[in-house]
Amino acid sequence: MSLSEKMFGSQRAITIWVISVIFAIVFPTYFSIMANSVDGSGGGASGAKGQWQVNFIQDNLTADETMNLADGEQGDYFFELDSGDMMIGYVEITVSCNDNDDPGPGFTDSVDVTTDFSEVEGTPDDESGSGSCNGDAVSFTIQITPDWDGSSYIADGVSKNDIEAQWTDGGNGTGEWLTSVTLDVNSLVGPLGGIVDSDEDVTVSWRAALYTLDITAVAEEL
Repeated sequence: MSLSEKMFGSQRAITIWVISVIFAIVFPTYFSIMANSVDGSGGGASGAKGQWQVNFIQDNLTADETMNLADGEQGDYFFELDSGDMMIGYVEITVSCNDNDDPGPGFTDSVDVTTDFSEVEGTPDDESGSGSCNGDAVSFTIQITPDWDGSSYIADGVSKNDIEAQWTDGGNGTGEWLTSVTLDVNSLVGPLGGIVDSDEDVTVSWRAALYTLDITAVAEEL
């Protein structure tokens, strides 16, 4: 019996052949449509718009340096920031000192603080401030990723690419952060003519808030 007789020699063989052809045509089309449907609902395509759970995996990079400064002396404090594979949300700078050796109120030492961010990628605006040595005297927060605060949220009607483009530091924030502190001693003259208080320990602390994105599609309710 020839091949054609086997395939078309009976009604049953013809029916089986027709069904096989239909399955061969319909099944690939069906799965293609379903795949496109999943992507369109936010299942996997980075460019597809949908609903997404956006989380930030966070870490802190910290450093501090302490100097003993005399009246009128300036100390330059350096922080070399390298975020590795993570993004930089913001950088906090805190200058602290504690004047605990003066005779009473009205004689508290103070600090004048300036910054130089010319060696930082993106060149953030410089900051300046003054404060008394009662703990944290001056603090600055320099935003690197605009509007980033680390809070999780659900995004709707946007693509994964849109979210990734929104939460990026653009390569900014790395480099050498310089903070300069000048001490102003306010003290009484001692009974023998000497100065009761002539210096203070001044500490500059840095905290860089780092993050990476964690984006997952939100499954649609059936």
